[in-house]
Amino acid sequence: MNDLQLRPAQQKILEYENGRLAISAVPGSGKTFTLSLLAAKLIGNGRIDPTQQQILIVTYLNSSVDNFKARIRQRLEANELPDIGYTVRTLHSLALEIVRTANSGLTDESGPVVLDEGQGSHFLARAVDGWIEAHPDAWSQFLTDDSPQTRARWRDVTQKMAKAFIRAAKNERYTPHQINERLETGDWRLEDGDDNLQSPINQSPLLWMMGGIYGRYQTILDRQGSLDFDDLIWQAVELLDQRAGLAEQLRQRWPYVLEDEAQDSVPLQEALISRLTGPDGNWVRVGDPNQAITSTFTAAHPRFFNAFADRPDVVSLPLPNSGRCAPLILGAANTLLHWVMDSHPVPEVQSSTFRRQNIEPTPPGDAQPNPPDSEAKIRIKVYKHREDEELPQVAQLAVRYTQKRPEHTVAILVPTNNLGYQMAEHLDELDADYDNLLRGGTREREIAAAMHAVLQVLADPLDTKAITAAHASLHALGHPVALLPDEELEQFHTLLRSVHQPEWLLYPHDEAQVEQALPAGVATETQTQVAARFGAFCGNCWRYGRYPSTIWR
Repeated sequence: MNDLQLRPAQQKILEYENGRLAISAVPGSGKTFTLSLLAAKLIGNGRIDPTQQQILIVTYLNSSVDNFKARIRQRLEANELPDIGYTVRTLHSLALEIVRTANSGLTDESGPVVLDEGQGSHFLARAVDGWIEAHPDAWSQFLTDDSPQTRARWRDVTQKMAKAFIRAAKNERYTPHQINERLETGDWRLEDGDDNLQSPINQSPLLWMMGGIYGRYQTILDRQGSLDFDDLIWQAVELLDQRAGLAEQLRQRWPYVLEDEAQDSVPLQEALISRLTGPDGNWVRVGDPNQAITSTFTAAHPRFFNAFADRPDVVSLPLPNSGRCAPLILGAANTLLHWVMDSHPVPEVQSSTFRRQNIEPTPPGDAQPNPPDSEAKIRIKVYKHREDEELPQVAQLAVRYTQKRPEHTVAILVPTNNLGYQMAEHLDELDADYDNLLRGGTREREIAAAMHAVLQVLADPLDTKAITAAHASLHALGHPVALLPDEELEQFHTLLRSVHQPEWLLYPHDEAQVEQALPAGVATETQTQVAARFGAFCGNCWRYGRYPSTIWR
């Protein structure tokens, strides 16, 4: 590591050898860089036997997996060490491997059928529609009027609420039966058994509806023999609890766990990694306690990471330096943080929103110096009433600015979709010419995702993962070229990933070549026919790409 110019805070973190460590990192402080250096150092210093053990790095995004691998590989090569001794996984791929290891000891493509986001949304939509059909009177009590617009808007809101409700329930490990049982009896006490904190949930029609939709959704998954992502992690946690010797076997394999983006950790993620490391294991968590990327649409929240950092058995170290912004921007962010914690009019916001940690500039001579201050201005204006004052005035300010400076672009950022819809109504009243990125329902987004997946195939026709993802997206849409019984879907995707000559599937000279592209003696006649239809569709997208409307009709 001597050839690197490290900041003092980074050097302190690289002194870690074992135990539990929380790294509280500000934006732009080099979280990935520092965690990669730590992994390479632990391998280089002989903390593991790289021929039999691995440093396990858990990260949030698939794109981060490749980034981590490249950085660790680079450091190992710089130290003339072999490229072994580590593995980088997303939470879902980690959970899947645990389930496979527990059930069969295999790490190939065998294992449970896990839904992608498109399939999960499709099944949830079926559950919502089924509940509405079965309870029309209960559904209608939520409507302010009976117009088609109101029904459609509330239907979309209901599905989003149900998605959040189901994720929260699964992260707390409540089954539909357990929830419905408590709704029927009104027995909803906190885990500490405080009888004074009982809530009359049995009188809440909204919770009754959410519990019913959850039950229908889970029934669909059970009939399909499928798991969603939360089910997968839940099952992995239960296996670590119940399967004798499994946790110890995995601790021997992964004696160190380094967790990236821990501020976006969900309860199931924390439970899974806690089981993996054990009470005295080596667990390093890095995250930004004052921001969360996914808390608006998952069960994630920074409070889980903050609680970990405050535990007596955890060493907490900061990564406070950021070269991303000019000093004026850092000063504004720090001032806002302190105002919220010291002067916000709502006491609960003061105590629960942020963690006191300033963003500091990089030290002199740093490889990433802060950009100089510019003449750009930040103006903070407080409105007493959001609906009556803030939204209409912001819309008017935006329109006036674009009229004065038509060569500029104005962005209006909103914290929720609902506020975005309200803002759009004010802009419509002003006849503003603008792009509304919130427009388009779930179906439109699914179609856009499927088109993106097909374009990925066109960009790299030899990528069998892209081919498989394109079929999955089209199948979730119910597109005729991808129709296949749900029980055959996982096997069919295994076939697509195993195609030896993808060009024979997409651009065959004759029908026989499609069959030759698939693994010999494995595909059924139906699967071969679907492969031929799907391959021809993708091939035609390439041939007639200038006329996409003829392809997507």
